[in-house]
Order: sequence, then C-alpha cells, then structure tokens
Amino acid sequence: MTELNKIYAALQSGDEEVRRSALHLLQGISDPDAQVILFSAMGDESWRVRKEAVELYVASNPSPNSIEELLHLLRNGENAGLRNSAAEAAIRLGSSSNSPLIQLVQDTDEDVRKSVIDIMGAIGDPVFIPCLLHALNDPDVNVASAVAEQLGVLGDASVAEHLIAAVLERDDVLFRFSALGALGHLSLSVPVPEALLKLADQTILKKAVFDCVGAISDGSSFAFLLDGFSCHHKNCRTAAVKALYKVYGRSSLSFQSAVREALELLRGDDRITRVLELFDPRDANLTDALIWVGGMTRDTHFIPLLLEAYASEHSDNNDALSALKSFGPEALQDIIPRYSHLDENGRSGLCILIAECGYDGFTDLIRDALHDPSAQVRKAAVTAVSTLGLVICIPDLLSLLEETDACLFSAVIASLQTLVLIDRDAIMAEVGLLCSSSAPHHRRAAAYLLSSLGEGDRLILLMKDEDPQVRTAAISALGTRHDDVYGSMLLMALTDECADVRIAAAESLGNIQDPATAETLERALNDEDVWVQSAVLKAIARIEPARAIEIIKKTHASSEGLFLITSLQILENTGGAEAEDIIRHALQHGDRDISRQAEKSLARRIDIQ
Repeated sequence: MTELNKIYAALQSGDEEVRRSALHLLQGISDPDAQVILFSAMGDESWRVRKEAVELYVASNPSPNSIEELLHLLRNGENAGLRNSAAEAAIRLGSSSNSPLIQLVQDTDEDVRKSVIDIMGAIGDPVFIPCLLHALNDPDVNVASAVAEQLGVLGDASVAEHLIAAVLERDDVLFRFSALGALGHLSLSVPVPEALLKLADQTILKKAVFDCVGAISDGSSFAFLLDGFSCHHKNCRTAAVKALYKVYGRSSLSFQSAVREALELLRGDDRITRVLELFDPRDANLTDALIWVGGMTRDTHFIPLLLEAYASEHSDNNDALSALKSFGPEALQDIIPRYSHLDENGRSGLCILIAECGYDGFTDLIRDALHDPSAQVRKAAVTAVSTLGLVICIPDLLSLLEETDACLFSAVIASLQTLVLIDRDAIMAEVGLLCSSSAPHHRRAAAYLLSSLGEGDRLILLMKDEDPQVRTAAISALGTRHDDVYGSMLLMALTDECADVRIAAAESLGNIQDPATAETLERALNDEDVWVQSAVLKAIARIEPARAIEIIKKTHASSEGLFLITSLQILENTGGAEAEDIIRHALQHGDRDISRQAEKSLARRIDIQ
C-alpha cells in the first residue's frame, strides 16, 4: 500500500484525531493526489480536521492553477464546512488569490459570486476596486449588497461617487441599506444630493441616511440633520445628533457659524427635551455630541446632563467643563432648586464645577454636600472646600475624620493642609485637640497636619504613640520635612516592633538623604521582614547610590523575591556595565516575577542610554 493510500485509509477513521494526524504525513508530498486528499479533508465533519487541512494547504505554497481548483470548491452546495474552508484558505493566501478571484466575479452562480466578493473584502487589496465597482450592477441583490459592503470595508473614498449613484439608481431596500452603510465607513466632506436625503422618508432607511450624511457631508446638510432632532424613533434622533456633531467638526468656518446660530435658536425648544432623553453615559460618542449641543444652545436644561457627564469617567471632562462654564454662575441658580433631585454624579459634578470656576455664593451648598449620603459627593465637596478656601467649613471637615473610607480620609487631610496656608491658627487649635484625643485616627490626622504646620518637635512625641498607625504617620510626616536634624530619631524607629513603622522610617530617611545615616541603614538590611529590607535598600540608594550598588553586587547571587526585584529596579539608572550584567543574569531566573522585572529594567536602561 502506497503512502497516499495509507493516508487516505486513515482519513476514513471515525477518530478525528487519527484523521487530523494523518494529514501531517502529506507534508512534502507534491503528488496531485495529495491536493485531492487535502480538499476532501477541508470538508471533514470535524472543524479541527478542516482547520488542519487549511493550514497545510496554505503552507504548501500552491500554484495559481491549484488556487483556481480551490475556488471551485465554493460551488459545493451541500457542504458548508467545505465552502468555508476554501474561503478561509483563499483569504490566508492573500494576493496570491487575486487573479483567480477576479476571474470569478462574473460567474454564472450568484452564490459563488457573493462568496468571491466576501473573500475580496477580507483580503482588502485595492486591486479589487475596479471589478467591485462593475459588480455594483450585479442583477442579484444579495451580490450587489455584498459588493457595496466590501467597498465600504476597503475604505477608498474614491468609490463614494459610484456608491451614491448606485443608491439612487437601485431601489432595493437591502441594497440601499448596505450602500448607505458602506458610505458611512468613508471619510469625506462633499455636498450630499437632495435625492439621497429624501431616502430618509423611508423609515427603514432613516437612521442609515443620518449615519451616511454624518460620514460624508461637507456641512451643507446641517438643516436636514437638525430636523432629525425631532424624529419619532430614538435611534434616529441619536444618529442625527451624532452626525451633526461629526459634520460640524470638519465643516468650514462659515458653516460652523450657521450651525451655531441654528442651535442657539433651539434654546427653550421642545426638541431639547427630546434630545436630552437620549443621554446614556455609557455611550461616549453620544455623550460628547450632547455636551457639544449643550454648549452650543446654552439651554439650562442641559446642566444636569453636563454635570453628570463632567463627573463621569466615560466622557471628556474638559469639554463638559467648558460647556458648563459657558453658562456662567447666574445659570446655576436655575439648577440649585433641583440639586436634591440630581444623582450622585450630578451632585459631585456641581461641587467640582463651583470649585473649578471659583464661583462665590454657593458655600451653603458645598457645606450641605459635605454631609451628603454619597461618599463620592462628600469627597467632591471636600476638594471644593480647599479650592475655594472655605475656612468656615473646617468643623465640617473635622467631622469627616470619622469616615472609614480611606480615600475620603486622605482628601479631608489634604484639604485641611491647604487651609493651613489661609488660617494657620484655626488649624493649630484643632490639632491640639486631635493630639490629645483617645481615638487613634484623630492622632494620625494630627501627625499629617503637624507636618504642614512645621511642628516637627510635636511630631516626635507622636513617634512614640502606642498605636503603630499613628507612629507610622508621624514618621512619614517627618520625612516630608527633609530636615536631617530628625535623622537620629528616625534611625531609632528602625528597631520598632511594627514592620510598617520600620518601613516608614526607612522611607523617611531616604527622603532626608543624610549621609550620616547610611551605615546604620545598611545594618538594617538584616531585618527579618523582606519589605523592610527592600525599603532600606531603596533609602540607601537615594543617599549613597554607590553604596547600594556595592550591596547589590555582593547579595544578588543569593537574593530572591522582592529584595532581588528591588535591586533590579535600582540598577535601572545606575551601576554601569556590571549592573547590566546582573540584570541580564536575572533574565534566566526561575521566578517569573524576577525575570519579568529584569526584562523591564533592561529595556529602561536601553531607553535611557
């Protein structure tokens, strides 16, 4: 039995793995019968076998005649798997399939023609454009529609004129829908024929026309799009708003001026209500368009939407803020009575807006927002207090120190630290009470504030607090003062029973950068906690880089985990050729985290060089 006969016999097996494995034996066999076997396997009931057959056929670098025979498989009306495999193989072969495909564009079988058109679009070669344009007139609507779609996929703007003409000449709804969609993929700025705009009179085509005009119009169709704001169907109104926004962005200054004037006339119009109904913060493109409409019309009904968009992570905050600023502080008076009905995004957005614009007269609103049920709103109000310098709100801020939300607690501290610059005495008076409080979080807050007040000596007292979090805060605060007078105190903290305190001490010593502390820090590398060891090594690297490099040279061979990762990070910016050798050696480390850090460190060294 010949090798091909053995393969053929194996392909009759009921086990798909046996059939798939048998195909590998065809590699290197150029006998025409091998092609017959591959074509047969492309129609196998198992997708794994079909996929293997396609892979082997593509890898065989088939001749033009072979590709023609491959495309004949598209005629098989009984085996969809075979047709799909043939199409996939032709696509994978790319430009090698071009000539055989072009020959089949006018095939007598409409199903073959449609498959050929789809393959051309998937290959995406501009060489297909002339024959595709000719095929726009295909008598079969499904084929002609496929041609239109693929012309859009190819994205060549030169076909727009032909697509527009075909849309107007051919009244099949399916074709028109496909051709309008194809036009929507092109980037143009041309006058749109009135006859094409009239197609929007057909409800089924209305949205497609809006999408098309948004993609290709030069701005002369803005009145048509503006009328779309009144459409009964929500998806059509959405398409009209998005389209007008896109057209405005690429129109001439004269057209932009006309659009602005037209939109200003909508202020107070019922169409504004219909447009506002469209808002969905999850749709970023729609949100951007509505922000633009709001800024253009300056209709105060847009303010809640703009506030929510401003506070939302899904939209462009700067555009929303610019639109809100265009209303001025007087317009906010219209929204204040409705403040309680805004959602948390709207309420927090209003607080931030007032702060960003420096608007006066809204202190009561900000003060109420400090006690809002939503942590998001309270945080926004806290930021507004510091931005506006509202010293009157200090008691309200202090009450928020009871919050368990770490982000909100940090925001309150940051706000109080800012207010130190405005009313130092008021903050100092409160800090005295916080220092003597029995609540550890009060004393921790006092530590951060004492740093801003420049009260280093009082911070030293908190370094001895019974609560480790207070000690940590006090030590971190001393580190921000960059004063080497506290170096000896911080060195003592390296022996604290709490690892977090020891880490804070190392970090603060690194900030102070007193050379006299380097030797003691080096002894602290024997700490039992690897996080402390890593913090100490980083501190030494900041104080005496050369000392840190020497330490790494001595320890890298026996180092593991976090300490070695820290060593590699330090070597990114210093250490010369020997440091690079250490990093390259770590590329082969068995710990994937370490080898990955070595890759990053080596790449950064190369970038720096």
